[in-house]
Amino acid sequence: MNQTTTAAAHWDQRYEQNQRSAWFANPLVLSELNRRITGSDTFWLTWLFETYLKKKPRHLLSIGCGDGSHENLIARQQWAKRVTGFDISAQGIAAADTVSRSENLNAHFITMDFDAFISNPMRDFDVVLFIGSLHHVKDLEGMLATVRQALDPGGIVIINEYCGPCFNIYDEARVALINSTLDTLDPVFKVSPNAKWINQSIDEILAQDPSESVRSSLIPSFMKHYFEPEITKPFGGALLHPLFDHLNGAKLADGSHESETIVRLLIQMENSLAAAGSLPNDFMFGVYKNTKHPSMRPT
Repeated sequence: MNQTTTAAAHWDQRYEQNQRSAWFANPLVLSELNRRITGSDTFWLTWLFETYLKKKPRHLLSIGCGDGSHENLIARQQWAKRVTGFDISAQGIAAADTVSRSENLNAHFITMDFDAFISNPMRDFDVVLFIGSLHHVKDLEGMLATVRQALDPGGIVIINEYCGPCFNIYDEARVALINSTLDTLDPVFKVSPNAKWINQSIDEILAQDPSESVRSSLIPSFMKHYFEPEITKPFGGALLHPLFDHLNGAKLADGSHESETIVRLLIQMENSLAAAGSLPNDFMFGVYKNTKHPSMRPT
């Protein structure tokens, strides 16, 4: 099984089992992340399309759209006149297409991998969107150069991305922080009494999903090289993201005072450590303008 097939099988399984990122699933954490991006409790996509963008996109392309939940929302809310999305997962695309067809949305989905797009790019978009997909791209240079060609001059790229350590391999200090935090929590709040973060080996990573965070740490600098930044907002995740993979999500979202207090303390812990310069930002939101489109260069 080659790496592309391995990645596709991994994501097919995730969509079949409806697996989601654990930290996004907690309502208090999600509210905090929206605040970090937008400055309010407004969902970041709502803020983006209803407040920030001054013009409704004519044709939006979502690269690595998964099961199309964000893309169908955009079409449902009529935030863009037309939406196209593609993903490597046939299961994800089937789910996206089912929703779009059942609601008669102007959203269209294609099963395709990144390399196929780079080799044979689509054209005529005024917005390109990456939501948690760009950190799965190995050929960042090829992808961003192709996006630049796919976009209209002056079009925009929007990213909501992991940009932390490649392959999610954390340094010793970060691992110690994650595990000491886990050690302080009662077992009822964890997936298992002895829950612990252990960096996976490269062999383990490649066997599961060889695309996971393959060149993630390069994203911020590469985006600035290919596009003109309008907004860049780091929004944390260095502690909360790995931590929630080891926490009992159902218990922490049960609405009890105890659970909500634990979550609020963890959020405050990450905020305080980040403010003190002791934690990096592993995630970022960005809006970039295509002022470096080839057709705009002087000859």
